[in-house]
Amino acid sequence: MNTSRGAQVLFLTAALEFVLGAGFLIAGTAELVPGTGMSFPFIGVALIVGAALMMMIAVRWRIRHGQEMALRTRMVRGTAQVLAARQTGVSINDQPQVALDLRVTAPGHGVYDASVKTFVPLIALGMLGSGRPLSVGVDPADRQRILVDWEFVPSASAEEIERAVAPAIDPAEAARTKAQILATGVPGTVRVLSAEFAGSLDEQGRPVYSAQLHIQVQGRPPVAGPAVFAVPLERVSVMQPGGVIPIKADPYDPQKFAADWDRLPAS
Repeated sequence: MNTSRGAQVLFLTAALEFVLGAGFLIAGTAELVPGTGMSFPFIGVALIVGAALMMMIAVRWRIRHGQEMALRTRMVRGTAQVLAARQTGVSINDQPQVALDLRVTAPGHGVYDASVKTFVPLIALGMLGSGRPLSVGVDPADRQRILVDWEFVPSASAEEIERAVAPAIDPAEAARTKAQILATGVPGTVRVLSAEFAGSLDEQGRPVYSAQLHIQVQGRPPVAGPAVFAVPLERVSVMQPGGVIPIKADPYDPQKFAADWDRLPAS
């Protein structure tokens, strides 16, 4: 889903929330439902405020989409080397938004460094750590306005995806972090949207999977995004679309979580 389609969905959702909010507000102020007190007006106001916020986000996305379309008509094509990539925690239709530090080469601008935020298709995620250049479009009048053209990016292998999304970390430190999260973390679940064996085993001989997950942690809004992790052999049957894995999440960093395999029955 691109920003234009996302804006349409938000517009429709906001309109529905506004209608519901207005209904609750009218029912509450007119006391059409006896015994509700201030609960109906409160719900109505909350829904209307939420609708207004969604409408503002949708307008921003629509403006951004228009700017991208305008840039496509006048951009000069170039290439960009990825210097650094960081996920922002935002996603649209399971496509993560990534902040990229790039070294751009484009006609009329030469070679220079720039930073952009862009939503990355899953099939292109491995490109961020592969060392291969990205195809980009650059505004002739403003070289900091850059559009990454994912249509010219080949699909990444599971190995490239693993290198892109799995940070290099000492195994002992990873084990300590996992133990701490399991001991003090917030409970939640992840639902497997898609998963693929990455073709490698970890140091304990467990198969490594690259997966797209829907993450739900108690007290937090749900998020979706990619992950690469090892799965105990007796639990690999859960790595199918719809499979649910219990987790614990870091109470201070929602991007860090650990699978609580002991709470999942063995296959």
